[in-house]
Amino acid sequence: MKKLYNLFFLSFLCLAVKAQTVNIFGLSTSGNIVVGGSSYHASESIYTNNEIGNTTFTVDAIEKINFFLQTEGLSPAISNFRIRMKNIPSTTTTFTSGTYSLTGYTTVFNGTLNATPVGLVGVTLSTPFVRTAGTNLQVLIERTDNVAHTGIVFYSAIGNAADAAATSTRRFNGTALPTAGTTSLTASAFRPAIQFIHQFPIDAAVTDLSSLNVTCFDAPQTLSVELTNTGLNDIAAGAAAVTLAITGANSSTSTLPNANVIAPGASEIINFSGINLSNAGDNDEAAYVNLTGDGSTLNDTLFNLTTTATTLSTYPIVEDAETTLPVFSWVGVVAGDAQLWTLQTGKYANLDQIDSLAPKQGETFYLFDSYSGSNSAGFVSRLFSNCIALPTPLAPNPAPVTTVDFWMSRDAIFATSLDSLFLSISTDKGATWTRLAGFQRADATAAVPYWKNEIVDISAYNGQTVQLAFEGQSEFGNIIGLDSIVINYTGLVPVTLLSFDAKRVGTVNHLNWSTTQEINTNKFAVERSTDGLNFTTIGFVNAANNINRNDYRYIDATPVKGINYYRLRMIDNDNSFKFSSIKNIRNLGITTLAVNPNPVVQNMTAVLESETKEKVVLTIADLSGRRIFSTTTQVNVGTNKIEVPATQLAKGSYILLVQMNGQTLTQKINKL
Repeated sequence: MKKLYNLFFLSFLCLAVKAQTVNIFGLSTSGNIVVGGSSYHASESIYTNNEIGNTTFTVDAIEKINFFLQTEGLSPAISNFRIRMKNIPSTTTTFTSGTYSLTGYTTVFNGTLNATPVGLVGVTLSTPFVRTAGTNLQVLIERTDNVAHTGIVFYSAIGNAADAAATSTRRFNGTALPTAGTTSLTASAFRPAIQFIHQFPIDAAVTDLSSLNVTCFDAPQTLSVELTNTGLNDIAAGAAAVTLAITGANSSTSTLPNANVIAPGASEIINFSGINLSNAGDNDEAAYVNLTGDGSTLNDTLFNLTTTATTLSTYPIVEDAETTLPVFSWVGVVAGDAQLWTLQTGKYANLDQIDSLAPKQGETFYLFDSYSGSNSAGFVSRLFSNCIALPTPLAPNPAPVTTVDFWMSRDAIFATSLDSLFLSISTDKGATWTRLAGFQRADATAAVPYWKNEIVDISAYNGQTVQLAFEGQSEFGNIIGLDSIVINYTGLVPVTLLSFDAKRVGTVNHLNWSTTQEINTNKFAVERSTDGLNFTTIGFVNAANNINRNDYRYIDATPVKGINYYRLRMIDNDNSFKFSSIKNIRNLGITTLAVNPNPVVQNMTAVLESETKEKVVLTIADLSGRRIFSTTTQVNVGTNKIEVPATQLAKGSYILLVQMNGQTLTQKINKL
């Protein structure tokens, strides 16, 4: 699990992780590398001096080679498998298509590669290879078993560390026996991801440090460290001392020996119990091993970060997706191989939609990117919260009604791709999750993307400390926006709120609500806030106290600049009360822009809803930024309609820009 605003996507990774092991790894995959899918295979790849290390394997030889297997296929036992190596000048980093030669190569392996199970698969070299300092390493792989090993997929390291587009490999997959000097190899950027290894007689490595869910820890925890014998000789019982040190929000240091003899290649799990992680914040963890005669110390330490979540208990709990993310900070993959939650600042529009989705409030909203660069159908990602202490039942009754109030976007793009958002809850520190409610994105009737308010009752979990999550499930359709999340509770009074809406009309804000079942209802207090947390009463409306439908209106004639949050406190005659959901209106002194019609054939109208009276500059530019049309006009407070000529525009896409009040609004337009 990771913090949402620390996420990044990694397309290529080259790591020299320790002196005797070098990983050159990437996240792409290919079924045509290492063994290929046809009857025969041959490939040459270049691994640069910068990737391996200038002096790595120049004294200690490469003794093992591993490949990173992503998918098993048919016939995983690969016989007649050869590997050859040679040093080449550091200036030689790419190939061109052509025939290959055995000149200068040393045959380091000739035997069988077992491409199973998924993970690291490889061979021990019959002839260890020593590099020359300052040179690149060229590796030739040949398979001549005349078997079609279909379905086997390996990870690839595209290009090299300096240039991801470099043609750092060339290969042949075919039905004819590859022959040096005559067989033609085709240049490519997809070379095999690879691991080079040198083994020492005595060598211990810390190979794993267990991770815990991000949650509030109210009991001592157990962390596990994996100790692996990467040497050639046994590690005697008690010979290795493993230390786990924790600093940060919580601190502790413990040292334990290995309990058993660890044979070469084997591992032992060492459990550190009774660790206190109750203080909220980040815990920096370091696990390291001490072993007499250890040939390499660079594989002795692993670092990890465990976060203890904050427990929230002051209501309402508000998440506006803007900066600090006080509630929903964490993301994790549930299904698929990619995390699809991001933060979107400003408007979003993909290539298949004309109208954009703006934040429901403020400048930023959560975006579940089902509309991604690769087919993400079936991917599920979880955006989850810190811990939340739900209210205990009030005494005397009635018990509180606790709700999650949020806004979710809808649109008509790819209406048959039923991307969905689920509200889930965990009562066991994130170990398991239960879906409470689900909502589909696609709305075939939506002419433009819009926000819809949803409210989910979670009162059944009152009295427990829980974590909430929004699980986005992708069907490779369009993005889902999420904004303005409020968790709150109320007492029950004899009034039913049918609707509550807030909207801006000119320079004032109109609040409208409807009720039924008013029994002994006294009045409605209208409350306003600038941060969604601290509310002040700005007025009262007396209750009609009718059992049938009642409609009310309140006008806030002096809204503050920025975001205005509103809620109703519905007060009974005995002074018991409950709150409505929270609504918000933007009063930022800016213009909203719409264009009609769009696409346009001849002329169109730009509609500006302005809160100021001033001159504006309206410009049409092509997608390269070249200005096609520009005019200056006066706008007044309220709705302004400006006719924009489009008859002279060629067919295509353009950008309409409106500059006023030190700001620029944009709208994409299409000319038919």
